[in-house]
Amino acid sequence: MYKIKKVDKKVAIGAGAIMLAAFLWSLDGIFIRPKFYVLPASLVVFLEHALGFLVLSPFIIISWPKIKLLRPKDWGAIFWVCVFGGLIGTIMITKAFFAAMDGEVTFATVVILQKLQPVFALIMARLILGERLSKKFYLWAGVAVAAAYFLAFGKTGLMIGEINLFHSAAFFAILAAFAFGSSTVLGKRIVNHLDFKSTAALRFGLTGLMAFILILATGDLFKTGDLQAVHWRLLVLIVFTSGAGAIFIYYFGLKRVTASQATICELFWPLSAVVLDYILNKNVLNSIQIISTLVLLMAFFQVIKEGRAEEVVFTAGVVNGRGRGKRIGFPTINLDKVDLDINYGIYLVEAALGGKVYRGLIHFGFKETYSESASLELLLKDLIPDVGREKIKIKIIKKLRDIKRFKNTEELKKQIEEDLEELK
Repeated sequence: MYKIKKVDKKVAIGAGAIMLAAFLWSLDGIFIRPKFYVLPASLVVFLEHALGFLVLSPFIIISWPKIKLLRPKDWGAIFWVCVFGGLIGTIMITKAFFAAMDGEVTFATVVILQKLQPVFALIMARLILGERLSKKFYLWAGVAVAAAYFLAFGKTGLMIGEINLFHSAAFFAILAAFAFGSSTVLGKRIVNHLDFKSTAALRFGLTGLMAFILILATGDLFKTGDLQAVHWRLLVLIVFTSGAGAIFIYYFGLKRVTASQATICELFWPLSAVVLDYILNKNVLNSIQIISTLVLLMAFFQVIKEGRAEEVVFTAGVVNGRGRGKRIGFPTINLDKVDLDINYGIYLVEAALGGKVYRGLIHFGFKETYSESASLELLLKDLIPDVGREKIKIKIIKKLRDIKRFKNTEELKKQIEEDLEELK
């Protein structure tokens, strides 16, 4: 009998959050961002990030004990997202539209090329994060991208022949697509290892600092006097909607879905833009756009349903630990694979070593009770002799829970006993 695959509730909530963020970005593009076209793009980027950071900065204070324990690989991802997603991407897409205003190319060139973003993201998610999704997922992802194109250009046609790849507008649009697509992927790496609130705060703080250095170097800082009262009101609005607010919501969602799912869900942006155009400007959708809307909605559903990554399997070597687990009655095997691109947490696993397969648990993440950096530790149901430096193959079955901070060792031991019940 055919079994219908259910939609994971957590994934559905995450996808919904990303679509909400995309909706807020569409509002920004239609109603807010055009009001700033008289100002340097880098100045606007600095102001919206500086104000956003003021709102989000308390999360850095709260999570500082974890932030200072992040590994270089995580910091590399943070800086990439700040430079490309927060700074370069925003400036490049703005410059792309400005460059298209000279009349030598149509705005279609910018829009079509910028929509290469999910293509970049899907490729990088596979290469960098190792996301392996089903063939059905990639099929529906392609359908979603195609539907988004037809939705955007349903009335005028795709106008592929009008694309001028040698114009500066095309270069800026492609760079923006790469910047935003790569930021989705590296952003996923960050939220795997840090809470979404702190991730949003770090992004706004570091991007604001980089933007400040840029406007100081270019002299755009001194154009702050050109801002009128309406600009300041709009900047405050951006902070709580399409700026810090949207990124806060976006990272909440990204924590719960794969990067590949996230980049497709971001296509809710053009969908909401077309719908808003219909509601506000009475621009009626034609038959192609209506069909594209229905297809895109179906593609969203299928991408959410089919987006579960293939099982995670990896091989790790044994390293020396502190012996703390043995002292409290739960001896663990410390492993060297501490840079996995999966969420921190406690997982149910199968471990292959010595020609046998054992059921067990792994702890992957910060040792919060002891305020120590991330570790990967294996606790087996059946005690085994010293494994020496043997390589162990781990297959993750499912995530049991997030990592918690316990008041004392007794609370920790009680939780471990409860976790071990999952092995029965």
